Amino acid sequence: MRKEAWTYSLTGAILGAFGLLLRWLQWQMIYEEETGLPIQNAPVSYLLVVFLIAAAAGLWVLSGRLGADHSAAEPEQAMAITNRIVGVLLAVAALAAGAGALLMVLTEESFVMRFAALLGVVAAAVLALYSSLSRWGGFGAFLSLVPVIFFSVWIVIFYKDNSVNPVVWSYAMQILAIAACLFAVYRLCGYLFYRIQSRRSVFACALAEMLCLCTLMDDTSLGSRVLFAGWAVGCGVMCWVLWRNMVLPEEQQAAPEAE
Repeated sequence: MRKEAWTYSLTGAILGAFGLLLRWLQWQMIYEEETGLPIQNAPVSYLLVVFLIAAAAGLWVLSGRLGADHSAAEPEQAMAITNRIVGVLLAVAALAAGAGALLMVLTEESFVMRFAALLGVVAAAVLALYSSLSRWGGFGAFLSLVPVIFFSVWIVIFYKDNSVNPVVWSYAMQILAIAACLFAVYRLCGYLFYRIQSRRSVFACALAEMLCLCTLMDDTSLGSRVLFAGWAVGCGVMCWVLWRNMVLPEEQQAAPEAE
């Protein structure tokens, strides 16, 4: 499944790069020069919405056509990293996510947001350890909940802080990216609790990869952008890992016979 793994994870990255370009164009064209107010019904905004919907639908359809319904029965097999370069990429992604969260701890004014960012530092460490968590039994399953808690807290605080902002586009992409990351880490967490749904998991990781990349042009803090970049790479790597370790139907049938 190596070819499918590269195809799908790189598709998420390419879509994210294209979405990043559209987001940059939107920032350049959506505001009036004289007043600084956003232009209503700007064509580029509609184009971005259509692209995001089409990209998400395309990722879901592609996951079915490439055969993402065959996962290893054991989490240790499904999440194992067999490539040293992939392990290094995951470590780099975790370092970036942790550095971004730490910057948010040091720069955010809200105590609640600082607390959430502190959870983000721990969640970044869990990202680096995903392939090893299954070896730690119940404690590993407990640790896999930390990213879920982090993104759950962050999305609530983020929405609360921006709910009075009349310019929805100024924060819409970020809240979509946080929600996508929450979906991805929730599905990854399911592997540790033996609730494996491989197609939904690789789709969630690719979707999070794409949306996190789309936020990198947003007018937000450096810490959050570094954090989004780290999780974009991390979700892309985990998408590759899950694909790489999928078991073909004929291999699943051969296993009982071998026993």
